[in-house]
Amino acid sequence: MNSQATHRFARTPQLVRPLRALLICALPIFGLSACVINSASSKGQLAQAVEGAKSVVVTTENGGVELIQDASATTMQISATIRCSADTIEKAEARVKATKLTAVRDADGRVRVAVEFPPHESAGAVDSMGSYSGSQDSASLVIRAASLDAIEVSTSNGRIDVGAFRGVAKLSTSNGAIEVKDHAGPVEARSTNGAIRASGVLAPIVAETSNGRIEISLAPAAQGDVNLETSNGSVSLELGAGWEGTVTADTSNGKIDLSGGEVAGKGDKKTMTIGDAAKAKAVIDTSNGRVTVRAATK
Repeated sequence: MNSQATHRFARTPQLVRPLRALLICALPIFGLSACVINSASSKGQLAQAVEGAKSVVVTTENGGVELIQDASATTMQISATIRCSADTIEKAEARVKATKLTAVRDADGRVRVAVEFPPHESAGAVDSMGSYSGSQDSASLVIRAASLDAIEVSTSNGRIDVGAFRGVAKLSTSNGAIEVKDHAGPVEARSTNGAIRASGVLAPIVAETSNGRIEISLAPAAQGDVNLETSNGSVSLELGAGWEGTVTADTSNGKIDLSGGEVAGKGDKKTMTIGDAAKAKAVIDTSNGRVTVRAATK
């Protein structure tokens, strides 16, 4: 079912030079401690091809994920760019060699994709200055498929890009932007820190971020609920010609600009009715930013 993963690793001397990169440094009141130092890094490539893929679940701890709709793809093609860091180049290269890309398909055609890094040597050696020698490993994934009926992506640190598939899309990142284009299905996009953009998508759609702007443009035929929330950033929403319902916009600090329907309210909270008010709801909430909603001309 799955082809074997291939490894190609190469040294990256620009990171091996004695730059003694200070990646994380904490300076508490009583002196220097908890300082992470990595002086060497190595990169590699892994690849898998999976037949009969109908949906995908991607889980990665550190790195971006891109899903590309490719009509010419006869299998799901997965590639991963791996970067491993350590205190010596030999250890970094060894970590790349020991890293695995897994892609397991179940009987329903769901493919679970993950990158498995080798365990760290230890919790880290702390010297007399409080310096910690650890490793930071990452994997950037690119997945190509002709079609997918459902998508689920979770990454701790990296952006997510999804284009032109269908079915439910559940996308989550702790730190990074999310972008969705021409997806034919419900979308749930959540980021702790990053912008969320979606264009040419259907509804329902949920977009939530703690820190970043939200930009949504619905497909002309989109109907259904819209929920957009950010703690710090502007929100813009373009409703397709087929959308009807009630828009509610709320901001603690910013202007609300609604057009294309019957607008009521003033100041930091307004509503707008388009066609059948009970047909769907669009709820927009930002603590600090402008809200702009445009309804297509009927």
